[in-house]
Formats: sequence, structure tokens, C-alpha cells
Amino acid sequence: MRTLKTVAERVSRISRHVDFSEIDNMDISNSVDQLRTQGYTVLTHLIGGKTLKNLQAKISHKIEVERDIEYPCLAQKKIKMDRDFDLIDKNFLVKNSELKSRGLTFERNDVVSYAQMLKQFNPSTIKVNMPSDPEFYEIWLDPKVIGIVANYMGFYPQLTEAYIRRNFPCTFPVMNHNWHRDRNHDEYLLKAFIFFTDCDSDTGAHHYISGSINDERFRDKTYYTDEDISEIWPQDSNQRMVSNVKAGTIIIEDTRGLHKAGIPKKDYRDLGFAVFLPPNIFRRSAPFYNINKSTLSHLTKEQRRFIPMSNVLNG
Repeated sequence: MRTLKTVAERVSRISRHVDFSEIDNMDISNSVDQLRTQGYTVLTHLIGGKTLKNLQAKISHKIEVERDIEYPCLAQKKIKMDRDFDLIDKNFLVKNSELKSRGLTFERNDVVSYAQMLKQFNPSTIKVNMPSDPEFYEIWLDPKVIGIVANYMGFYPQLTEAYIRRNFPCTFPVMNHNWHRDRNHDEYLLKAFIFFTDCDSDTGAHHYISGSINDERFRDKTYYTDEDISEIWPQDSNQRMVSNVKAGTIIIEDTRGLHKAGIPKKDYRDLGFAVFLPPNIFRRSAPFYNINKSTLSHLTKEQRRFIPMSNVLNG
């Protein structure tokens, strides 16, 4: 029996169909084939030169100067093993209100400087909401990226979420530091990871199990440990993808497969996220990002197809 959600999505996809057989770009075709067989594809050197440097500088200014990040933010320095063992056991998968009630968070007015924030609170992750800046959208909706995404899904989906995270070394794993599957959608789900810093095992590499999308194992819990996964896929398994990549790389991934965010051992990792889901005319949740109408006007007709109108300010 079709659910209301399924019907709403099918109605929403009218006039958004993409015919994969008409692709005339071999790079896009090969990437789509790799997505279908392995669950991910890596686009190297997609961003570079002046564009990459400008975006890196803007991200650093947002975080280090404006400190324009999402609050409240979890402070690793405030976590106490004996008091917070239950939250540690849950990988901190609880509402912000519960973290705040435990005194485990900090707010904007607690931050005097970037250095003070790191020293006093030691956040494991800082999240920056998507800037309404054409330069960022040109990357999030790069023609090659959206070409791969649309042809993999068979229709034009929507850019449902867009944001940036800076990850730091931390003692206690938090949520996506553990192996998991994304559950935004049972059938259609792609996420693009946009690397703004060089990334390897020391700076928080991303991990993915190739071919695990349709594997029926590891579905009974939300999170799994390295030991759980290593029993099936040892460290030297050729099904393990580890993002030892340079800044400017984009990895597109069907995150219904098993994956996790590595914890940096030093420095930090800046990573952009783009989440693509089917359009749904009955979706009532608040937008995860907003785009100014003036920014939207800078985008191509093809790029604009990916932006939900509910996300447009002054629209």
C-alpha cells in the first residue's frame, strides 16, 4: 500500500525526470556507474586555485572572527565520565535541551575569542550554517555534482541540507563518529562531502564500506563500533574507503551504506555537506538553510531546480 509520503513524492517528481541514457558526459556516466556498484564516487581537484582559497578564508573568518556558528555547542571539557556515562553510552544522541540541562554546552555569549573557545570548551564539532553567498552555492551545486546526483536518482532532487563542519580532536565520540547508516530516506539519498582542508587518518578521514547499501547486516542499532565492523570488514579490506584526499576534493556518497566520520588526532578538518533528497510537496519541516533571492538569481536554471522555494528569503 502506498503511503501518503510516497504519493506526495511521486507527484512532486512530475516534470523532474532525468533520462540516464541521454548522458553524453563520460565522466558523469562513469561516476554514476561507480555510485551504483560501490556506493560512492570521488571527484578530485574539482575546486582549486583562487576559488578554494577564497572559500577557505571565508569559512575561517566565519568561525574564528565572527564566531558565527550553531549554538548551543557541546563542550568536551565539561563532560565527566562518572556523571555523564549514560550520555556517553548513547553517543550523545539526545536533544540539545538535555545536553544544556546537564551543563554540557556553551552559548554565543560564553565565547570571547576563538582561542578561548577552544581552550575553555574544547568542542568536538563546530557547525556553520550555509552562507548565502553565490561562491558557496557554485560549489554545492557544481554542474558535475548535480549531473551525477540527478542521473543517479533518475530525477532532479532537492538540496535539502547544506552546511559546514569543523571537527577537532576529542576524547568522547559523538554520534556520527561511530559507524551508522543515514535514514533520511529508504530509497533515494545522496550526500556530497566537500573537503576544504587536506584530509587523512590524522585529521579525521571519512570512512565508508563499499557495497554496504543493500547489505542486511548492521541494521538493528543506530551506531556500531570499529570492532563490530572489523569482524566483517577487517582494516585491510578492499571494501573500506578512507578519504585520504586533498582540499578541493568532493566525495558523493549514498549514505544508506555504512560510514563514519573519523576523529582528528591533530589540527582540524573543514568539511562541507550537501544532502540531496526527493522533493515532497507536503514537507512541512522548517528549512535547514536559507538562500537570499539575490543569490538565487546568480545560479543557472539547472542549479535553481535543486533549491526548494521554501528556502528562498524574500522569495
